[in-house]
Parts: sequence; structure tokens; C-alpha cells
Amino acid sequence: MKEKEFKINVLLMEGVAIFFVMFVHSGTPNKIYAFFSYGLSSLIFARGYQWRERTFKELIKSRIQLLKTYYFAGLINSLAFLLVVPSKFLNTSKWVYFLNFLIGKLDKLDQIPITIVPLWFFLMLFFAELMYWLLKKNGVILALAVISSILLRLFPHEPLPFKLDTAFSAIPFFVIGSIWKEKRYQVRFLDFILSVLGLVFISQTNGDISWNVQLFGVNGLIAFLGEILAIFVIIYLADAIKTLKLDKFFYKISFNSLFIISYHFLLGNLISLPFILISGNLSDPMSVLHSFWYIHFPLVLILVFACIRFIPQGVRSFLIGDFRRMKKGVRNS
Repeated sequence: MKEKEFKINVLLMEGVAIFFVMFVHSGTPNKIYAFFSYGLSSLIFARGYQWRERTFKELIKSRIQLLKTYYFAGLINSLAFLLVVPSKFLNTSKWVYFLNFLIGKLDKLDQIPITIVPLWFFLMLFFAELMYWLLKKNGVILALAVISSILLRLFPHEPLPFKLDTAFSAIPFFVIGSIWKEKRYQVRFLDFILSVLGLVFISQTNGDISWNVQLFGVNGLIAFLGEILAIFVIIYLADAIKTLKLDKFFYKISFNSLFIISYHFLLGNLISLPFILISGNLSDPMSVLHSFWYIHFPLVLILVFACIRFIPQGVRSFLIGDFRRMKKGVRNS
């Protein structure tokens, strides 16, 4: 078979994965959330699959936008949260909220603006790519790092600042992506079905996982297996989406991934704002809104795509700190 028949569509994979991120952030019940919580590995797998050799300077230049988006979009999200949310819903001083954001302690879920939670991924991915670039220079060291990363899942610990331990957790999936491309593996329909069934069983017995807080359910090794199955599932879904000609929708998500990851939580919280303002004695109005997740999610999708459709490219580039593209957008307009 020709090589192109083995090539994975990474953009569609990313679009599918981010779609599911928005889905579970709409307050889905835990049984549903647990299943999709294993899917983050596919985004790291995609980075490993399309990895190319670069100098350190080239790597920094190509990935520095992740840091710029983290801090610029994070600042906007933090200000929006701290200026709008009534003080009775703030658990600590505003300085602590900002400090945790600045040092990347986004695992402190009760001490950070809730709107910045998804941004931990940018910080993690930046440092994960630096780690992988360094480690892959020596096969033995890389193998030891992969083993250590997997074993680290077995030991509960306080997450490190700047998501450094989370970045280390990503190393095995870079390697899997690289090997997958080299060996030209494929996911067939039977593989997909078995992977879905396996992931259902693992997610319902091992529980949900979260790289952000370094939580891997009952057993970190079982979680690792579940994350590999999630990769199989998303690879197959991306291929099926292309076949069904639904790809334009998911390409739109992928091409706007920085903006969507940065602001879908804020947009979701805008929907909850009326609940917060009129909540009275409700201690957690978001939980009330999330009980209607099947309505909340479509509303978030509508808001996200309305922003992509009607907010000029230059403005969206500004909102994610991409000032170079912002200038191009202004010139093109």
C-alpha cells in the first residue's frame, strides 16, 4: 500500500479531542466524564506523530506561542473572573489567585480563577516538548524517562509549579506517536470496537483521571492502558469523520484551537452569569447549570462558533497573545 494510506490526519484528531474537551467541561455526569477524561493523551500522541527534528532555537521559536497564550489569555480570563464574580464566591485573596496563575499551580482548583483551568495544557505542552527534545537525543535516557514517567503515576504527589511533572507524564505519548508513524500502524473497525469497550470498562472501574492534578484513578498503570485505548478511538473517529465528510466542522476547531481552549470555559461561565447574579443563597450556581449539561454544551458550541465567525481574526489573535498574526489580520482586513 502507498505510504499516504497510512498517514494519520493529525488536524482532525486534534479537532475531535478538543470537541470532547468542550463536551466534558459542560458539566457532564461523572460516568460520561470518566470515559472522555482519558482522551488527552491523543493530543500528545499527535505531537509525537508529527515531530520533526529542529534546533533548540527553532523549537523555542515555534512553540513560544504556547507560553504567550497561557499568560495573555490567562490574564484576560483572570481579570474577567475576579472583576465579575461576587466576593462571596472567592475562596481566598485575589493576590493568591494571581500568584497561582503566574506559577502555573492550576491544580489549586479552589484558589484559581475557574476560567483559566483549561490553560494548564499550554504550559504543560511547552515544557513537555522541551523535555522530549532533550531526552530523545539519547535512546537509553529516553527509555528510562518513559519508564520513570509511567511509574510516577503510581505515587500520589503534590503537582509541581509550571506543570513540570505533568509535562514529564507526556513523554511516553510522544514516543508512541513517533513509533506509530515509523511503523505505519492502523486502527481498523474491530480495533475501534474493542478499544471503546475496553475504555468503558477501565473508565468505570479505574475512575476519571486528570493530568492537571496528577490524578490517575485507582491505578496509574491501568490509566495508562486506558489512555492508549483512547488514542485508538480518536484515530478511528478522525478517519471516520473524513469519510463521512464532517471534517470541515472539526478542522474549524483545530485551526482555532488556541482560542477555543483559552476561552470556551469563559464563554461557558458567561452562560452561568445570570445564575450567579440571581443565585441568592445558592452556594454553587455552576452545579445547578451543569445539571442541564445537555443544554449547556450546545449553547457553549454556539457561542464558540459565533466568536470564530463574527470576531475579526486580528482581535482573536490579540486575545491569545499572537501579536504577529494580529498585525497580519489587521492588514488583511
